[in-house]
Amino acid sequence: MYLRTSPITELDMLLRGYSLSRREVGVSPSKPEREFEGFQSWIKEKYGINSGQSWAKIILFYSVDEHEALQKFFELFEEYLNKNKSSEVDKNSG
Repeated sequence: MYLRTSPITELDMLLRGYSLSRREVGVSPSKPEREFEGFQSWIKEKYGINSGQSWAKIILFYSVDEHEALQKFFELFEEYLNKNKSSEVDKNSG
């Protein structure tokens, strides 16, 4: 994937377009897509945001610039995935 001038914003638009096009042709979400579905609400909860801002705008707000926001996205997404994995382990063991 190649992102041009505003990395976090372009990534957001790319992912939105990808999801929309798959839905329009009737393709079911893949496992990674399903994992990503809760990221928006997780980011809002993590930063205490109650507005309708996208995950990209929230991350950008707490970053120096678009490039730092993109780096932060990958760090936060990894944290989100790890949190979900540990939640699944807790559900399965209890």
